[in-house]
Amino acid sequence: MFEIDPELEKGTSEFRQAGASFNQMVEAVNMMISRQQRLLSDISHELRSPLTRLRMAQALANRKLGDSPDLARIDTEAQRLEQMIGKLLELSSVQVDSHLNREAQPLSSLCDALLEDSQFEAEQMGKILTVTDVPERLMTCHPELLMSALENIIRNAIHYGKHQIQVSLQAKGDVLLLQVEDDGDGVPEDELDSIFRPFYRVSTARDRHSGGAGLGLAIAENAIRQHQGSIRAARSALGGLLVEVTLPLLSEP
Repeated sequence: MFEIDPELEKGTSEFRQAGASFNQMVEAVNMMISRQQRLLSDISHELRSPLTRLRMAQALANRKLGDSPDLARIDTEAQRLEQMIGKLLELSSVQVDSHLNREAQPLSSLCDALLEDSQFEAEQMGKILTVTDVPERLMTCHPELLMSALENIIRNAIHYGKHQIQVSLQAKGDVLLLQVEDDGDGVPEDELDSIFRPFYRVSTARDRHSGGAGLGLAIAENAIRQHQGSIRAARSALGGLLVEVTLPLLSEP
């Protein structure tokens, strides 16, 4: 949430009036955000209850009738709905309070574990993930939020890459340039700007049978924008998708 500042309501009458109006606007925005969070929480609860009953009914049907393609399909769709609800809540939560929990962190402490885990995950899928050295720089960020965004981008590349994924990190002045590339089927040129929209599903085979909710890159875009960064998609030299992220770094002493 945003914080009101009593200091704004001091000084001349004109400044006090402007400060009071600003603080009232902050309170109104906070109330709107709280209501949105409450609504999403209530919707999540209401949706998960029938989903739980559906899963229980499906399990009972399995016991009585045995396994069948129809029951397996019901279970798959129920799992997808459950994942979608979780991703929706995650997308909403990244918009709240992140500006109040910023701290200066070395890039190595932010990225090393994530990159190591990503390489392990790629190996388990028979793929190769190569990573450049992490620059020795500091960044002011909300660590959990930012790492969740980068994890979504990298895991997306691992999922869709056929054999090879490349992650490159470069410090250019006071900006971090992160590039994640894969050798998958890629995304049509006219859809590159759309893949960061919630629920957008790419028309090609890249997304046809993924089973995802189309929210991972939307969550990443939202978090990166909150860190005054930018994100874009392009065709990778490997043949698949390139996702390029820029984020501000702390100035070197």
